[in-house]
Amino acid sequence: MPSNRYPLIAREAWTILSILLVLTVLAQFLVGSVTFFILLTILSVAIYLFRDPNRVIPSQPLAIVSPVHGIITLIEEAEEIRLHNQTLRVQITMRAHDIYSFRSPIEGKVIDQWSSLPDKNESRRHFDFHLKSDEGDSVVTAIRLKDIVRRFHMYLHSGERTGQGQRCGYFYIGCVVDVFIPLESKLQVEVGQYVQSGSTILAQIIHSEVASAIQSDDF
Repeated sequence: MPSNRYPLIAREAWTILSILLVLTVLAQFLVGSVTFFILLTILSVAIYLFRDPNRVIPSQPLAIVSPVHGIITLIEEAEEIRLHNQTLRVQITMRAHDIYSFRSPIEGKVIDQWSSLPDKNESRRHFDFHLKSDEGDSVVTAIRLKDIVRRFHMYLHSGERTGQGQRCGYFYIGCVVDVFIPLESKLQVEVGQYVQSGSTILAQIIHSEVASAIQSDDF
């Protein structure tokens, strides 16, 4: 079950950091000072990269929040290949120094998940999942792991509920994420904008009947 209770340093990196810490301590007593300071620098950089601070989740039930830290690199209308419906596609590219934790874009139930290994036409591993809100809105998140990434942790399971902005995964060195949201949604981000996982609102879901009422009022 996804959880919002976690330390400021990602649990997924504790083994790596523990090994670096032991090597650094041993170097202080058994090796020269140059090696010690090199390992201390590596340990400090690793602690920074694996930081996982708490996020302030917006209290807007129909908001779609960013699942990851990164830069908005694409916004377009696109067909979602799993559900075969027209959506708004918001692509977020994580950088090497961004926070690697992954959060649920909406509150709802995990309907389905898809995972695929690279093929001859695509070098990146795929992991996609479909969330449906209590209001019936579908959001598909498509994750494209970077070429150098071989491990990731995802704690969502089909049939399980998750909260808006809830921590539910971790990707080493980041990834590229496409969020496919309902076409009627009102976007609140633009290309080139930096977004934070769980905090930045990508869009506000507008139901069809509400959108029609708004258009009627305009006339």
